[in-house]
Amino acid sequence: MVTLAIASQKGGVGKTTVSVNLAYAMARRGWHTLLLDSDPQGSVGLSLSRKAQERFGFYDAVYSNHDVERLVQPTRLPELKILTSGQNLSFFEGSGSPEQEAGKVADVFGNLERRGFDLIVADTPAGMAGFTGHILKCSDFVVVPQQAEPLGARSIPYVLTALRHLRDSGHQVKLAGILLTMMQQGSEACEAVVSELRDLLPAEFLFRDMVPRDVDFLEASARGVPLGLLRDIAPSGALIFDKLAAELETRVKLRTEDHGYDRKTHTPLMD
Repeated sequence: MVTLAIASQKGGVGKTTVSVNLAYAMARRGWHTLLLDSDPQGSVGLSLSRKAQERFGFYDAVYSNHDVERLVQPTRLPELKILTSGQNLSFFEGSGSPEQEAGKVADVFGNLERRGFDLIVADTPAGMAGFTGHILKCSDFVVVPQQAEPLGARSIPYVLTALRHLRDSGHQVKLAGILLTMMQQGSEACEAVVSELRDLLPAEFLFRDMVPRDVDFLEASARGVPLGLLRDIAPSGALIFDKLAAELETRVKLRTEDHGYDRKTHTPLMD
């Protein structure tokens, strides 16, 4: 199982949009995927049915000793499951030292591993400390959504320093890549940020594709649904996450031999 955190120092960079669409794209590619919402605002769960919103979730498992394996909810896509953040009171009324909270989060992820998921995609609160830090300690990789704007780009050194500190402290989390979001075509400011980052960072730090600033993404983000399900015919922007999923399979080293097939072999269309 691979645990992939979606984290950023700044809020409002599109973490939930990336989490929802990436989890959906990975599930569509056949990986048994859990979308985990650890944002106490419940950004993922807000778009679900009333019944789903009222169910217990991640923070109830952390603070109230609920069996997390029983809190995982199915979706209409068999390969995709969801664990909502749960009852907000569990977060706001929760108590414990950071060490106790970190231990409880580790227990939750350990229990989830027994469910046999190929991949956990964890949407996290803004910042690199608190529960985001606890989840990063349990993660194998992190995707960092980064708004293509000058002020936002300045937080990247902080994120890289935080990840280096975690690794120096003995944790295994690695950077899967920085994903530029809200890219506005024709904007000199956005293009300057992209150019600057490509000059400053190793090429492998940045994903090839970028998430544009587009009304379809804004609508999907507001609803918290995958872009591919926004309309009967998926908007063209959904292809970005299909391509991102394909790139991530290599970056996070998902093991195709355990997935039941070898991607290097091909079935001929005709004999």
